[in-house]
Amino acid sequence: MRKLILIDGNSLLHRAYHAFPPLNTEKGELINAVYGFSSMLLTILDKLDPSHVVVAWDVKGPTFRKIEYKEYKANRGPTDEGLASQIIRTKEVVSVLNIPQFGIEGFEGDDIIGTLSRLATDEEKEEDVQVVIVTADRDALQLIKGKQIVVYLPLQNRASQAVVFDETKVEESYGFKPKYIVDLKSLMGDSSDNIPGVKGIGKITATKLILSFGSLEGVYKNINSEKISNKIREMLIVGKDMALQSYKLAEINKEAPLKINWEDCLLTNYDKTKAVELFKELNFNSLLARLPKDSWEKETEEIFL
Repeated sequence: MRKLILIDGNSLLHRAYHAFPPLNTEKGELINAVYGFSSMLLTILDKLDPSHVVVAWDVKGPTFRKIEYKEYKANRGPTDEGLASQIIRTKEVVSVLNIPQFGIEGFEGDDIIGTLSRLATDEEKEEDVQVVIVTADRDALQLIKGKQIVVYLPLQNRASQAVVFDETKVEESYGFKPKYIVDLKSLMGDSSDNIPGVKGIGKITATKLILSFGSLEGVYKNINSEKISNKIREMLIVGKDMALQSYKLAEINKEAPLKINWEDCLLTNYDKTKAVELFKELNFNSLLARLPKDSWEKETEEIFL
């Protein structure tokens, strides 16, 4: 294995849907999100030049986090029908490129990415693999491991422009190592996922606490420290149970029940003819030249080089 790309399918699709204007096929099928996703996917494959690729999806139904805390993501409305109607077609694009895609009941796409990141780096020596997580969700920053696991955060709708976070970049941005992102969220909460955190504790205070005491556990071990004001101390004591629960909600599960055959994830192992047929059916003619080389093209290229 050389370079494994793990793509947060829902994140990329949602961004594509809102970034690209309404677009229909000749038959009237809405495909702006499918087109945007496909365009960003091809850009990522070209720019990052992976050897292996996997796409992870959320699935319908309650996750273990929702069971743990019923208000988890309760602030989110139903998926826009225009977006929901394009999910199947988007998965067809991923499938025709022969890219494995996973969605596991009770788990989120983040958990699949976390599990695959762990499996890939546990099984391979550091010099033999790099995992690049492609997502617009900063929750994934907690998964970063040195330069072996990094996060590629596309800017707006342009996958070619991105911020790449490794361990050094996270420390420059937050002041602490990636794994403490979970501790930060357990204190400050996360409004996008409706994770409560400790009432009254915002990002600035939470960051100061982590920098002073290293972790959520360290904060509560030093609850009587003179570095903590009486007002903050009272908030922390009252909100301890919620902080501990928020930690469980914010932490990505790296033990999702899945099995992977890395050979199935090789990017070149696809039928380009079928991909061309699907792209033409979707009127994606402008994307045809950007399709990755299949195994035959790779072999031919090697012969003439």
